Amino acid sequence: MSRRLKLDAPPPPVLIEGDARVRALQIAKTEPRLPQDYVSEISRLWSRAQGAFLEIGRLLIRAKEMLPHGEYVASVEAELPFSSRTAYQLREAARWALGGPIPMERLPGSYSTIYLLSTLEPPVLDAAEKDGLIRPELKRAELIEWRRRRGGGQDLQGELRAKLERLRRERMRIDEEMRRLEQELAEGDEA
Repeated sequence: MSRRLKLDAPPPPVLIEGDARVRALQIAKTEPRLPQDYVSEISRLWSRAQGAFLEIGRLLIRAKEMLPHGEYVASVEAELPFSSRTAYQLREAARWALGGPIPMERLPGSYSTIYLLSTLEPPVLDAAEKDGLIRPELKRAELIEWRRRRGGGQDLQGELRAKLERLRRERMRIDEEMRRLEQELAEGDEA
């Protein structure tokens, strides 16, 4: 038999991206087999998720700051695939993580845990650091338990003061933004 190329033979089948064979090859190529492979892949994806939630929080902050009053809640927050409470926690976690006292590489991988850390008064946060709590693998339940063991009720007054202080800072930020907008409007009226 001749080894010459047959010009009249049909071309080999082309694998289309949606083809089940392509999906099977992709899965076979990336599917973990050993426990450490699973841990490695899950950790890689979790790290990506942490970056994503911080970016989501940053975008939520920006949307709230830039959109006209009322439009953020009506046009953005109302359409999100999560609750307004989650949106608030994402914003506050991102605000604290991006400008906070703890380096990013030491922060936990969960926005809800970072949010809880952001609610701690500075002396309580210092105590958490001294107790070795501030680390990437910190779980929300562990932080809650640590707070409970520290005397939960005794911390309540401090936590209320810290929340009041955060609200005052937020009000100052809002007042400053309102002054800026009023100035822009006044300058626009003069033109």
